[in-house]
Amino acid sequence: MKKTIKVTKNYEQFSYIKGNRIINTNHLNKIVKSMEGKYVPNPIIVNGNYEILDGQHRFEACKELGLPLYYMMTDGWNLDDVRTANIIVRKWSYADYIYSYKSLEKTDTGPYTILDWFIRKYEIPNECGLQILSNAVGRTALEKFKAGKFEVQNLQKATSFANFLFKIKPYWQSYRKRAFITAIRSMDEDARFNRTTFLERIARHSMKMRECTNALDYMDVIEYVYNCGSRDKIRFDRGEHWTKGYKPLRH
Repeated sequence: MKKTIKVTKNYEQFSYIKGNRIINTNHLNKIVKSMEGKYVPNPIIVNGNYEILDGQHRFEACKELGLPLYYMMTDGWNLDDVRTANIIVRKWSYADYIYSYKSLEKTDTGPYTILDWFIRKYEIPNECGLQILSNAVGRTALEKFKAGKFEVQNLQKATSFANFLFKIKPYWQSYRKRAFITAIRSMDEDARFNRTTFLERIARHSMKMRECTNALDYMDVIEYVYNCGSRDKIRFDRGEHWTKGYKPLRH
């Protein structure tokens, strides 16, 4: 079906569709600045109810500057199409996906609602919260998250680990780094690893900790600190399935 591009300054007839990502102020400011320099019309896409499916940042920029708004109406799009379309405009971040799926959940116990709460409460990176709650890493876990199929595997186990992680904060300010969390999670899965012992050791030997760029190096450092003052040294399993990781989304 042929689509016709229309133009208007009647901004009030448009609204947002539930589940679309929130307005990113930095991104909006960049568009406004660009349009102030030179306005090149780029139509937004709306459905039959004038709900914006794609182009909400362009819409806000045109409205702020009083510029004519070009739009194209379609009845065949849904939120999945919106997410796909934005891949070529501005990639969706973890926060975008969380907000989108969370807004569609009907209870406070939905997986994306829990993920959002978990990340905020424990002040950890989005991707780490995803890994801890889903108890998985890798492309499959990420694809399920992006497709709205994320599941919380064991909330009690996840919060127990997060509380342990938070206790490390006084001794190691980089406790929130993705590589460190991946490393400490892997070691925590080893039955020989004792959380109380590690907290006692890092409290005494925090100066022996150092910044690392990957999980495997962090495991070496954590293992060294854990064994400080111990007669029987422990060589922890390096858990390749935890430390291999995957390419993160943009923050």
